[in-house]
Formats: sequence, structure tokens, C-alpha cells
Amino acid sequence: MTLLFRESWTEPGSELVPSARRLVRNSLKQFWDGAPEEKYDDIELVTGELLANAIFYAKAPLTIEVNVDDNTVRIEVNDHSPDLLPPPPPQAALAETGRGLMLVVLLSSSWGWEVNEHSKTIWVEFTHETASA
Repeated sequence: MTLLFRESWTEPGSELVPSARRLVRNSLKQFWDGAPEEKYDDIELVTGELLANAIFYAKAPLTIEVNVDDNTVRIEVNDHSPDLLPPPPPQAALAETGRGLMLVVLLSSSWGWEVNEHSKTIWVEFTHETASA
């Protein structure tokens, strides 16, 4: 995979989520050609969910990293709260929290997390089939 970009914030503010969503979408449109428009919508929505969760629950600094190849995008959001792991997505549609992770599960090809002593990384992957020649 090729690193498309990495961005970090030491004091995330209210503009972080919408600006990061636009940055991811605009960058992918330049370098990950051929995906249907709905795929970009899904990626943008999931990016916003991961960053919003990191802002709300975790400690800064926050970092987003986007890697691509011909048919896969991997987005990683890193924060400094290794002891705070994501809960399983809710089973009930009326649950008060967790619907963002339910969207992550439904819209992505795969997702998970990695933890080290000082931080954790939530990652998500999206794939699409390239058109055959």
C-alpha cells in the first residue's frame, strides 16, 4: 500500500471532522480512481465516525493516516488512549450509543484495532473491484 497522507492534531477542534472528511474524499478522488460515488460517501461517513469517537472519548494527539492500492483503501485513526477499546456494535437499533460503530461494520470491508503501550489505532478498510480491461 502507498501512503496517501498522514495528518495529526494536538488540540482537535470542532472543524477537525468536517475538514478531515473533505480531505479524505478529495485525496481519494485524485489517487483511487474508478470507485463508485457511493463508495466515497461511505468512506467519508466512516472517517467522520472514527474521528468523532476519537475526539469524544480519547486523548490527543490524534492522527489519521490513509493508505491506498489499486482496489483497497485503509484508514487509520490513532489516539493516546490505549486502555479505551471500542465496544461491540449495539444489537438494538434503539441503543443510545454505538450506532457509529454499527455504520463502520456495515459500510466497510473490514475493521479492527491495534494497541501498544501508549496508543491505539482503529483501522478500517474499503475495497472495490476494478473494471477489467
